[in-house]
Amino acid sequence: MRYKNNKQFVAIRLDEDEEIIESLCAICKKEKIQSALVSGIGALKKAEIGHYNNEKMYDREKIEGSLEIISLSGNMTLLDAQPSVHVHVALGLKNFSVVGGHLFKGKVGPTCEITLIPLGIRIHRKPDEKTKLNLQSF
Repeated sequence: MRYKNNKQFVAIRLDEDEEIIESLCAICKKEKIQSALVSGIGALKKAEIGHYNNEKMYDREKIEGSLEIISLSGNMTLLDAQPSVHVHVALGLKNFSVVGGHLFKGKVGPTCEITLIPLGIRIHRKPDEKTKLNLQSF
């Protein structure tokens, strides 16, 4: 993992076998970023994605292979005072079809380029009884 932070943007390059969510949380913790926008492109070799369902839980699916990141978009906030990354991903498959959803895990292969835009405000998440999700709280 390599990155450069000029306080307005954080440019990140993740290398093969690094995990996206863990890496972003580590950078945000080290740089004391309390909220940010997340955007990225690259490729994965493994991913776990999900869709929120009517039972107020996620249906999850693990995917392996050559996965082109068409879009990686979301945010970073705080949950229990720790960085919490919430991103969605669209992945291009070898047969040129696309799958997407909430990204739970993503193992990079061979590289991933991500930009964080720190928001300069503290946004934290709190459990919501109605949705069973950790929603943003201001």
